[in-house]
Amino acid sequence: MASSKNDINNLMMEEFRQGMDDFNAAMQKREDFALRIAKRTTQIIRFSVLGLFVLGLAMFFLIWTLTSSMSNITGHMADMSEDIKAMRGDFRLVAKEVGSISHDFTSVRGDMTALTQSVALMQPDISELNTSVAGMGGNILTIRKILAQMDKTLHHMDVNVTGMNQNVGSLTKSVGIMSGNINLMTRDINDMAAPMRMVPFRGRR
Repeated sequence: MASSKNDINNLMMEEFRQGMDDFNAAMQKREDFALRIAKRTTQIIRFSVLGLFVLGLAMFFLIWTLTSSMSNITGHMADMSEDIKAMRGDFRLVAKEVGSISHDFTSVRGDMTALTQSVALMQPDISELNTSVAGMGGNILTIRKILAQMDKTLHHMDVNVTGMNQNVGSLTKSVGIMSGNINLMTRDINDMAAPMRMVPFRGRR
């Protein structure tokens, strides 16, 4: 009877020991599994932090590039503003020169009218010279006066034509200056557009 109870106790102790061993093995497997998950999680976090760091550096570089480009664009816009102001002055100068040329044309037209009138005055005198030899001296004197007047008129017309040539030369110089300012503005626009071609983004399709 006592032997039977000892056997039962030994069997229970064996089963209890086996259960504890199984429990310890299960806990060890659980701990290994948890450790493996922790390592994987740590790797994922490390790669995520590294990716965020790289992304942050890229964003910082892009923001720095954009800021530098905006500074350059601001400078080019200021240069363009100065060029436009210069062009405005050039246009005013061109308008002034055109007005001077118009005035010269008006003066030349008046001189041509005076010359036509002088020629018209000469015709009766020439007719009288052909028909009246007795009055030739007076007619020659009259013709001399008319020729002197014509000489003054031609001299005035020559002065006006010279002034018109000078105004045309000034106009040509002003147009050259305006063309140079337009070339400067075109170069500034190209310089302003150059940073945009460096941006590595493309539009969505």
